[in-house]
Amino acid sequence: MIAVLTVPGNRDRVPEVRLADNQPADLTGTTQLGAGVSVEIDLADPHRWRAVTVLDRDDAEKNLLEAVVGHESVLQLEQLRAELVSSGRDNLYADVPVETARSGPWRRLAVIDALDRWLQVPLDQALLDAERAVVRARAARTLRSTSAREHRNGQALMLARRSAGDLSSYLTGLANSASSLPRALYSGLSRVTSGYASLASQVVDGPDECFDAVAEAWSRLKLVVPVGGMPLRTEHFAADRPDSATRGSSVDPRQLRARIVDMSLQAREVRMVESPGSSTVRVFVSAFNPRVPAAIADQLMVRLIDKRSGKAHEAVRLRLRSGETPVFTQDLPLRGASIDDVRADVFDPDHEMPPASTDSDDELVRRRRAQFVLSEWRRAMVEIRLSRQPKARNRRLARLADVLSESPADEPVFLGGPTRSEIAQYVEGRPDHPWFTSTRGAGEPLVAELAAVHQAG
Repeated sequence: MIAVLTVPGNRDRVPEVRLADNQPADLTGTTQLGAGVSVEIDLADPHRWRAVTVLDRDDAEKNLLEAVVGHESVLQLEQLRAELVSSGRDNLYADVPVETARSGPWRRLAVIDALDRWLQVPLDQALLDAERAVVRARAARTLRSTSAREHRNGQALMLARRSAGDLSSYLTGLANSASSLPRALYSGLSRVTSGYASLASQVVDGPDECFDAVAEAWSRLKLVVPVGGMPLRTEHFAADRPDSATRGSSVDPRQLRARIVDMSLQAREVRMVESPGSSTVRVFVSAFNPRVPAAIADQLMVRLIDKRSGKAHEAVRLRLRSGETPVFTQDLPLRGASIDDVRADVFDPDHEMPPASTDSDDELVRRRRAQFVLSEWRRAMVEIRLSRQPKARNRRLARLADVLSESPADEPVFLGGPTRSEIAQYVEGRPDHPWFTSTRGAGEPLVAELAAVHQAG
Protein backbone atom coordinates (compact mmCIF):
# COMPACT_ATOMS: atom_id res chain seq x y z
CA MET A 1 0.00 0.00 0.00
CA ILE A 2 1.13 3.56 -0.58
CA ALA A 3 1.85 5.45 2.64
CA VAL A 4 1.22 9.20 2.60
CA LEU A 5 2.66 11.07 5.58
CA THR A 6 1.64 14.70 6.00
CA VAL A 7 2.58 17.30 8.59
CA PRO A 8 -0.66 19.20 9.37
CA GLY A 9 1.16 22.40 10.37
CA ASN A 10 1.15 22.14 14.16
CA ARG A 11 4.13 22.98 16.35
CA ASP A 12 4.90 19.40 17.28
CA ARG A 13 5.15 18.42 13.61
CA VAL A 14 3.38 15.11 14.31
CA PRO A 15 2.74 13.55 10.88
CA GLU A 16 -0.64 12.20 9.92
CA VAL A 17 -0.43 8.87 8.10
CA ARG A 18 -2.66 7.31 5.46
CA LEU A 19 -2.02 3.90 3.96
CA ALA A 20 -4.19 3.54 0.87
CA ASP A 21 -4.96 1.48 -2.20
CA ASN A 22 -5.98 4.10 -4.74
CA GLN A 23 -8.07 1.78 -6.93
CA PRO A 24 -11.54 3.37 -7.31
CA ALA A 25 -14.39 1.57 -5.52
CA ASP A 26 -18.08 2.24 -4.91
CA LEU A 27 -18.97 -0.04 -1.98
CA THR A 28 -16.65 1.31 0.70
CA GLY A 29 -17.16 1.83 4.41
CA THR A 30 -15.08 3.53 7.09
CA THR A 31 -14.82 2.38 10.72
CA GLN A 32 -13.36 4.48 13.52
CA LEU A 33 -11.32 2.11 15.69
CA GLY A 34 -10.33 4.77 18.23
CA ALA A 35 -6.87 5.94 19.35
CA GLY A 36 -6.68 8.02 16.18
CA VAL A 37 -6.96 5.01 13.86
CA SER A 38 -9.65 4.52 11.21
CA VAL A 39 -9.91 1.84 8.53
CA GLU A 40 -11.68 1.59 5.19
CA ILE A 41 -12.89 -1.63 3.58
CA ASP A 42 -14.19 -2.34 0.08
CA LEU A 43 -17.10 -4.81 0.17
CA ALA A 44 -16.09 -5.99 -3.30
CA ASP A 45 -12.71 -7.11 -1.94
CA PRO A 46 -12.82 -7.46 1.87
CA HIS A 47 -9.70 -9.64 2.08
CA ARG A 48 -7.44 -6.60 2.40
CA TRP A 49 -7.58 -3.05 3.67
CA ARG A 50 -8.54 -0.32 1.25
CA ALA A 51 -7.14 2.35 3.56
CA VAL A 52 -5.80 2.85 7.09
CA THR A 53 -5.57 6.36 8.52
CA VAL A 54 -3.67 7.50 11.64
CA LEU A 55 -4.40 10.99 12.97
CA ASP A 56 -2.62 10.92 16.33
CA ARG A 57 0.54 9.44 17.75
CA ASP A 58 0.58 7.66 21.12
CA ASP A 59 1.20 4.20 22.56
CA ALA A 60 -2.45 3.14 22.25
CA GLU A 61 -2.43 4.00 18.56
CA LYS A 62 0.80 2.06 18.01
CA ASN A 63 -0.57 -1.03 19.73
CA LEU A 64 -3.81 -0.90 17.75
CA LEU A 65 -1.99 -0.21 14.50
CA GLU A 66 0.18 -3.30 15.02
CA ALA A 67 -2.96 -5.44 15.28
CA VAL A 68 -4.35 -3.90 12.09
CA VAL A 69 -1.33 -3.80 9.74
CA GLY A 70 1.38 -5.84 11.50
CA HIS A 71 4.51 -5.16 13.53
CA GLU A 72 6.89 -4.77 10.57
CA SER A 73 4.63 -2.23 8.90
CA VAL A 74 4.48 -0.17 12.09
CA LEU A 75 8.29 -0.19 12.37
CA GLN A 76 8.57 1.04 8.80
CA LEU A 77 6.01 3.78 9.45
CA GLU A 78 7.96 4.84 12.55
CA GLN A 79 11.09 5.21 10.43
CA LEU A 80 9.22 7.18 7.80
CA ARG A 81 7.76 9.48 10.46
CA ALA A 82 11.21 10.17 11.89
CA GLU A 83 12.57 10.81 8.40
CA LEU A 84 9.79 13.28 7.62
CA VAL A 85 10.17 15.18 10.89
CA SER A 86 13.95 15.48 10.56
CA SER A 87 13.79 16.52 6.91
CA GLY A 88 11.60 19.56 7.58
CA ARG A 89 9.42 18.62 4.62
CA ASP A 90 5.62 18.72 4.76
CA ASN A 91 4.91 15.32 3.19
CA LEU A 92 6.45 12.01 2.23
CA TYR A 93 5.36 9.07 0.08
CA ALA A 94 6.51 5.46 0.35
CA ASP A 95 5.42 1.91 -0.46
CA VAL A 96 4.69 -0.05 2.74
CA PRO A 97 3.76 -3.77 2.67
CA VAL A 98 0.82 -4.47 4.99
CA GLU A 99 0.29 -7.75 6.83
CA THR A 100 -3.39 -8.79 6.89
CA ALA A 101 -3.14 -12.35 8.20
CA ARG A 102 -3.71 -11.33 11.84
CA SER A 103 -6.19 -8.55 11.15
CA GLY A 104 -9.16 -10.84 10.43
CA PRO A 105 -11.38 -9.75 13.36
CA TRP A 106 -10.70 -6.08 12.61
CA ARG A 107 -11.56 -6.53 8.92
CA ARG A 108 -14.68 -8.45 9.92
CA LEU A 109 -15.69 -5.55 12.15
CA ALA A 110 -15.17 -3.14 9.23
CA VAL A 111 -17.22 -5.40 6.94
CA ILE A 112 -20.11 -5.46 9.43
CA ASP A 113 -20.09 -1.66 9.58
CA ALA A 114 -19.94 -1.36 5.77
CA LEU A 115 -22.78 -3.84 5.27
CA ASP A 116 -24.81 -1.97 7.89
CA ARG A 117 -24.30 1.12 5.72
CA TRP A 118 -24.96 -0.38 2.26
CA LEU A 119 -26.99 -3.60 2.44
CA GLN A 120 -30.61 -2.96 1.41
CA VAL A 121 -32.16 -6.18 2.76
CA PRO A 122 -34.37 -6.61 5.87
CA LEU A 123 -31.73 -7.22 8.54
CA ASP A 124 -32.59 -7.56 12.21
CA GLN A 125 -30.52 -4.74 13.71
CA ALA A 126 -30.24 -6.51 17.07
CA LEU A 127 -28.69 -9.59 15.44
CA LEU A 128 -26.30 -7.37 13.51
CA ASP A 129 -25.28 -5.50 16.67
CA ALA A 130 -24.93 -8.75 18.62
CA GLU A 131 -22.47 -10.06 16.04
CA ARG A 132 -20.70 -6.70 16.02
CA ALA A 133 -20.23 -6.96 19.81
CA VAL A 134 -18.83 -10.50 19.60
CA VAL A 135 -16.41 -9.57 16.80
CA ARG A 136 -15.30 -6.48 18.72
CA ALA A 137 -14.41 -8.72 21.65
CA ARG A 138 -12.49 -11.06 19.34
CA ALA A 139 -10.60 -8.12 17.88
CA ALA A 140 -9.74 -6.86 21.38
CA ARG A 141 -7.93 -10.13 22.09
CA THR A 142 -5.38 -9.33 19.36
CA LEU A 143 -4.12 -6.29 21.31
CA ARG A 144 -0.94 -6.68 23.39
CA SER A 145 -1.77 -3.79 25.70
CA THR A 146 -3.87 -4.88 28.70
CA SER A 147 -5.49 -1.46 29.08
CA ALA A 148 -6.38 -1.27 25.36
CA ARG A 149 -7.78 -4.80 25.50
CA GLU A 150 -9.91 -4.04 28.56
CA HIS A 151 -11.21 -0.78 27.09
CA ARG A 152 -12.44 -2.42 23.89
CA ASN A 153 -13.78 -5.40 25.78
CA GLY A 154 -15.84 -2.97 27.85
CA GLN A 155 -17.24 -1.48 24.65
CA ALA A 156 -18.16 -4.97 23.45
CA LEU A 157 -19.90 -5.74 26.76
CA MET A 158 -22.04 -2.60 26.55
CA LEU A 159 -23.07 -3.31 22.96
CA ALA A 160 -23.82 -6.96 23.77
CA ARG A 161 -26.03 -5.97 26.70
CA ARG A 162 -28.00 -3.52 24.55
CA SER A 163 -28.69 -6.26 22.00
CA ALA A 164 -29.26 -9.11 24.47
CA GLY A 165 -32.99 -8.62 24.96
CA ASP A 166 -33.83 -8.71 21.26
CA LEU A 167 -31.38 -11.56 20.66
CA SER A 168 -32.97 -13.73 23.37
CA SER A 169 -36.44 -12.86 22.00
CA TYR A 170 -35.35 -13.94 18.52
CA LEU A 171 -33.98 -17.25 19.84
CA THR A 172 -37.16 -17.85 21.85
CA GLY A 173 -39.28 -17.14 18.77
CA LEU A 174 -37.33 -19.74 16.79
CA ALA A 175 -37.74 -22.28 19.58
CA ASN A 176 -41.51 -21.72 19.55
CA SER A 177 -42.05 -21.74 15.79
CA ALA A 178 -39.24 -23.31 13.76
CA SER A 179 -39.61 -26.94 12.68
CA SER A 180 -35.88 -27.12 11.93
CA LEU A 181 -32.85 -24.86 11.52
CA PRO A 182 -30.56 -24.81 8.49
CA ARG A 183 -27.05 -25.79 9.54
CA ALA A 184 -25.55 -22.48 8.35
CA LEU A 185 -27.94 -20.46 10.52
CA TYR A 186 -27.41 -22.79 13.48
CA SER A 187 -23.63 -22.40 13.16
CA GLY A 188 -23.89 -18.62 12.96
CA LEU A 189 -26.13 -18.39 16.01
CA SER A 190 -23.82 -20.79 17.84
CA ARG A 191 -20.85 -18.48 17.21
CA VAL A 192 -22.76 -15.44 18.46
CA THR A 193 -24.12 -17.13 21.60
CA SER A 194 -20.68 -18.60 22.35
CA GLY A 195 -19.31 -15.08 22.09
CA TYR A 196 -21.97 -13.92 24.54
CA ALA A 197 -20.99 -16.72 26.93
CA SER A 198 -17.36 -15.62 26.71
CA LEU A 199 -18.32 -12.02 27.46
CA ALA A 200 -20.53 -13.16 30.36
CA SER A 201 -17.57 -14.95 31.94
CA GLN A 202 -15.78 -11.61 32.18
CA VAL A 203 -18.51 -9.96 34.27
CA VAL A 204 -16.85 -9.57 37.67
CA ASP A 205 -19.82 -8.51 39.83
CA GLY A 206 -21.87 -11.70 39.67
CA PRO A 207 -24.45 -13.14 37.23
CA ASP A 208 -25.77 -10.85 34.51
CA GLU A 209 -29.49 -11.16 33.67
CA CYS A 210 -28.98 -10.02 30.06
CA PHE A 211 -26.39 -12.68 29.27
CA ASP A 212 -28.25 -15.33 31.27
CA ALA A 213 -31.40 -14.76 29.18
CA VAL A 214 -29.44 -15.34 25.96
CA ALA A 215 -27.85 -18.52 27.33
CA GLU A 216 -31.22 -19.91 28.49
CA ALA A 217 -32.92 -19.12 25.17
CA TRP A 218 -30.10 -20.77 23.21
CA SER A 219 -30.13 -23.88 25.42
CA ARG A 220 -33.87 -24.28 24.89
CA LEU A 221 -33.59 -23.76 21.14
CA LYS A 222 -30.96 -26.49 20.87
CA LEU A 223 -33.21 -28.90 22.79
CA VAL A 224 -36.43 -28.42 20.83
CA VAL A 225 -35.41 -27.57 17.24
CA PRO A 226 -33.44 -30.05 15.11
CA VAL A 227 -30.76 -28.98 12.65
CA GLY A 228 -31.52 -29.78 9.02
CA GLY A 229 -31.94 -28.43 5.52
CA MET A 230 -34.25 -25.64 4.47
CA PRO A 231 -36.07 -25.85 1.13
CA LEU A 232 -36.64 -22.28 -0.03
CA ARG A 233 -40.31 -21.59 -0.71
CA THR A 234 -39.96 -18.08 -2.10
CA GLU A 235 -37.48 -16.25 -4.27
CA HIS A 236 -37.93 -12.56 -3.61
CA PHE A 237 -36.15 -10.52 -6.26
CA ALA A 238 -35.87 -6.79 -5.63
CA ALA A 239 -36.17 -5.71 -9.26
CA ASP A 240 -39.52 -7.42 -9.84
CA ARG A 241 -41.53 -4.46 -8.55
CA PRO A 242 -43.06 -2.25 -11.27
CA ASP A 243 -42.32 1.45 -11.44
CA SER A 244 -45.67 2.92 -10.40
CA ALA A 245 -44.50 6.54 -10.17
CA THR A 246 -45.55 8.69 -13.11
CA ARG A 247 -43.50 11.60 -11.77
CA GLY A 248 -40.72 11.09 -9.32
CA SER A 249 -37.05 10.90 -8.48
CA SER A 250 -34.53 8.24 -7.63
CA VAL A 251 -33.11 7.86 -4.14
CA ASP A 252 -29.36 8.48 -3.99
CA PRO A 253 -27.75 5.75 -1.80
CA ARG A 254 -24.79 8.04 -1.14
CA GLN A 255 -27.09 10.39 0.78
CA LEU A 256 -28.48 8.00 3.39
CA ARG A 257 -27.72 4.61 4.86
CA ALA A 258 -29.51 1.45 3.76
CA ARG A 259 -32.83 0.18 5.14
CA ILE A 260 -34.37 3.61 5.79
CA VAL A 261 -36.43 4.17 2.65
CA ASP A 262 -37.65 1.72 0.03
CA MET A 263 -35.32 1.43 -2.96
CA SER A 264 -35.46 -0.45 -6.26
CA LEU A 265 -33.10 -0.27 -9.20
CA GLN A 266 -35.97 -0.09 -11.69
CA ALA A 267 -38.19 2.43 -9.90
CA ARG A 268 -38.23 6.09 -9.02
CA GLU A 269 -38.97 5.74 -5.34
CA VAL A 270 -39.71 9.39 -4.54
CA ARG A 271 -43.18 10.12 -5.92
CA MET A 272 -44.04 13.74 -6.69
CA VAL A 273 -47.62 15.04 -6.84
CA GLU A 274 -48.27 18.62 -7.98
CA SER A 275 -50.79 20.75 -6.11
CA PRO A 276 -53.87 22.06 -8.00
CA GLY A 277 -52.44 25.56 -8.09
CA SER A 278 -49.00 24.35 -9.24
CA SER A 279 -47.32 26.27 -6.42
CA THR A 280 -46.23 23.26 -4.35
CA VAL A 281 -45.35 19.62 -4.82
CA ARG A 282 -46.00 16.85 -2.31
CA VAL A 283 -43.32 14.17 -2.15
CA PHE A 284 -43.79 10.62 -0.89
CA VAL A 285 -41.17 7.96 -0.26
CA SER A 286 -42.05 4.66 1.38
CA ALA A 287 -40.19 3.69 4.54
CA PHE A 288 -38.20 0.47 4.28
CA ASN A 289 -40.22 -1.07 7.10
CA PRO A 290 -42.36 0.08 10.06
CA ARG A 291 -39.38 -0.02 12.43
CA VAL A 292 -37.31 2.87 11.10
CA PRO A 293 -35.04 4.04 13.95
CA ALA A 294 -36.55 7.23 15.40
CA ALA A 295 -33.15 8.94 15.56
CA ILE A 296 -32.86 8.63 11.77
CA ALA A 297 -36.53 9.11 10.88
CA ASP A 298 -36.56 12.42 12.76
CA GLN A 299 -33.70 13.91 10.76
CA LEU A 300 -34.42 12.74 7.19
CA MET A 301 -34.62 15.73 4.83
CA VAL A 302 -35.80 16.49 1.30
CA ARG A 303 -34.99 19.31 -1.11
CA LEU A 304 -35.85 20.14 -4.71
CA ILE A 305 -32.98 20.36 -7.20
CA ASP A 306 -33.36 22.43 -10.37
CA LYS A 307 -32.39 20.04 -13.18
CA ARG A 308 -31.31 22.90 -15.45
CA SER A 309 -29.05 24.83 -13.08
CA GLY A 310 -28.28 22.20 -10.45
CA LYS A 311 -29.29 24.72 -7.77
CA ALA A 312 -30.78 23.26 -4.59
CA HIS A 313 -33.88 24.75 -2.96
CA GLU A 314 -34.09 24.99 0.81
CA ALA A 315 -34.22 21.58 2.52
CA VAL A 316 -37.21 20.61 4.68
CA ARG A 317 -37.54 17.83 7.23
CA LEU A 318 -39.64 14.86 6.09
CA ARG A 319 -42.54 13.62 8.22
CA LEU A 320 -43.04 9.91 8.83
CA ARG A 321 -46.69 8.98 8.41
CA SER A 322 -47.33 5.75 10.28
CA GLY A 323 -49.66 3.00 9.17
CA GLU A 324 -49.65 -0.40 7.55
CA THR A 325 -47.30 1.01 4.89
CA PRO A 326 -45.41 3.88 6.56
CA VAL A 327 -44.34 6.68 4.26
CA PHE A 328 -42.20 9.81 4.53
CA THR A 329 -43.94 12.86 3.08
CA GLN A 330 -43.65 16.64 2.84
CA ASP A 331 -44.98 19.62 0.84
CA LEU A 332 -42.35 21.71 -0.93
CA PRO A 333 -42.77 25.07 -2.69
CA LEU A 334 -41.90 24.96 -6.39
CA ARG A 335 -40.82 28.63 -6.30
CA GLY A 336 -41.99 29.22 -9.86
CA ALA A 337 -40.40 26.10 -11.32
CA SER A 338 -42.24 23.39 -13.21
CA ILE A 339 -42.53 19.99 -11.55
CA ASP A 340 -40.85 18.53 -14.65
CA ASP A 341 -37.80 20.74 -14.08
CA VAL A 342 -37.02 19.62 -10.52
CA ARG A 343 -35.71 16.50 -8.86
CA ALA A 344 -36.57 15.60 -5.24
CA ASP A 345 -33.40 14.73 -3.30
CA VAL A 346 -33.86 12.76 -0.04
CA PHE A 347 -30.90 12.82 2.33
CA ASP A 348 -29.70 12.28 5.88
CA PRO A 349 -27.60 15.25 7.10
CA ASP A 350 -25.03 12.77 8.44
CA HIS A 351 -24.41 11.61 4.85
CA GLU A 352 -25.12 14.84 2.99
CA MET A 353 -23.13 15.58 -0.15
CA PRO A 354 -23.62 17.77 -3.23
CA PRO A 355 -26.79 16.41 -4.85
CA ALA A 356 -27.11 15.04 -8.36
CA SER A 357 -28.98 17.36 -10.74
CA THR A 358 -30.74 14.56 -12.59
CA ASP A 359 -31.63 10.91 -12.05
CA SER A 360 -29.40 10.03 -15.01
CA ASP A 361 -26.27 11.34 -13.27
CA ASP A 362 -23.54 8.77 -13.99
CA GLU A 363 -22.34 8.32 -10.42
CA LEU A 364 -25.87 8.21 -9.00
CA VAL A 365 -26.85 5.47 -11.47
CA ARG A 366 -23.65 3.52 -10.79
CA ARG A 367 -24.00 3.66 -6.99
CA ARG A 368 -27.63 2.53 -7.19
CA ARG A 369 -26.52 -0.35 -9.38
CA ALA A 370 -23.71 -1.20 -6.94
CA GLN A 371 -26.09 -1.35 -3.98
CA PHE A 372 -28.57 -3.46 -5.91
CA VAL A 373 -25.94 -5.96 -7.09
CA LEU A 374 -24.52 -6.19 -3.56
CA SER A 375 -27.92 -7.04 -2.10
CA GLU A 376 -28.89 -9.59 -4.75
CA TRP A 377 -25.46 -11.25 -4.87
CA ARG A 378 -25.23 -11.68 -1.12
CA ARG A 379 -28.81 -12.96 -0.96
CA ALA A 380 -27.95 -15.56 -3.62
CA MET A 381 -24.90 -16.68 -1.62
CA VAL A 382 -26.95 -16.90 1.59
CA GLU A 383 -29.66 -18.92 -0.14
CA ILE A 384 -27.18 -21.52 -1.35
CA ARG A 385 -25.68 -21.84 2.14
CA LEU A 386 -29.07 -22.36 3.73
CA SER A 387 -30.73 -24.58 1.14
CA ARG A 388 -27.92 -26.17 -0.88
CA GLN A 389 -30.04 -25.57 -3.99
CA PRO A 390 -27.72 -24.31 -6.79
CA LYS A 391 -30.58 -24.04 -9.29
CA ALA A 392 -32.40 -21.41 -7.19
CA ARG A 393 -29.18 -19.43 -6.80
CA ASN A 394 -28.42 -19.65 -10.52
CA ARG A 395 -31.91 -18.45 -11.44
CA ARG A 396 -31.40 -15.41 -9.21
CA LEU A 397 -28.03 -14.62 -10.80
CA ALA A 398 -29.43 -15.08 -14.31
CA ARG A 399 -32.20 -12.59 -13.52
CA LEU A 400 -29.62 -10.24 -12.02
CA ALA A 401 -27.61 -10.31 -15.25
CA ASP A 402 -30.82 -9.70 -17.20
CA VAL A 403 -31.72 -6.64 -15.09
CA LEU A 404 -28.25 -5.26 -15.82
CA SER A 405 -28.71 -5.76 -19.56
CA GLU A 406 -28.34 -2.03 -20.30
CA SER A 407 -24.80 -2.08 -18.87
CA PRO A 408 -21.96 -2.83 -21.34
CA ALA A 409 -21.24 -6.57 -21.09
CA ASP A 410 -17.49 -6.23 -20.60
CA GLU A 411 -17.30 -3.18 -18.32
CA PRO A 412 -17.57 -3.38 -14.52
CA VAL A 413 -21.16 -2.76 -13.45
CA PHE A 414 -19.73 -0.55 -10.70
CA LEU A 415 -16.26 0.50 -9.54
CA GLY A 416 -14.60 -2.52 -7.97
CA GLY A 417 -17.28 -4.89 -9.22
CA PRO A 418 -17.51 -7.61 -11.89
CA THR A 419 -18.75 -7.22 -15.43
CA ARG A 420 -22.22 -8.32 -16.51
CA SER A 421 -20.62 -11.10 -18.54
CA GLU A 422 -18.75 -12.38 -15.50
CA ILE A 423 -21.95 -12.49 -13.45
CA ALA A 424 -23.70 -14.43 -16.22
CA GLN A 425 -20.76 -16.84 -16.48
CA TYR A 426 -20.63 -17.49 -12.75
CA VAL A 427 -23.35 -20.14 -12.96
CA GLU A 428 -21.09 -22.18 -15.27
CA GLY A 429 -17.70 -21.48 -13.68
CA ARG A 430 -15.83 -19.09 -11.42
CA PRO A 431 -14.32 -16.11 -13.25
CA ASP A 432 -11.18 -14.73 -11.66
CA HIS A 433 -12.51 -11.61 -9.93
CA PRO A 434 -12.34 -10.75 -6.21
CA TRP A 435 -16.11 -10.14 -6.20
CA PHE A 436 -16.81 -13.85 -6.43
CA THR A 437 -14.94 -14.49 -3.17
CA SER A 438 -16.36 -11.44 -1.40
CA THR A 439 -18.68 -13.58 0.76
CA ARG A 440 -15.81 -15.63 2.21
CA GLY A 441 -13.46 -14.95 5.09
CA ALA A 442 -14.05 -11.46 6.48
CA GLY A 443 -16.98 -11.09 4.06
CA GLU A 444 -18.86 -14.20 5.30
CA PRO A 445 -22.65 -13.70 5.47
CA LEU A 446 -23.82 -12.02 8.65
CA VAL A 447 -25.99 -13.97 11.07
CA ALA A 448 -28.61 -11.27 10.39
CA GLU A 449 -28.43 -12.07 6.64
CA LEU A 450 -28.90 -15.79 7.28
CA ALA A 451 -31.83 -15.04 9.61
CA ALA A 452 -33.48 -12.70 7.07
CA VAL A 453 -33.47 -15.27 4.26
CA HIS A 454 -34.57 -18.03 6.66
CA GLN A 455 -37.50 -15.90 7.79
CA ALA A 456 -38.46 -15.01 4.20
CA GLY A 457 -38.21 -18.64 3.13
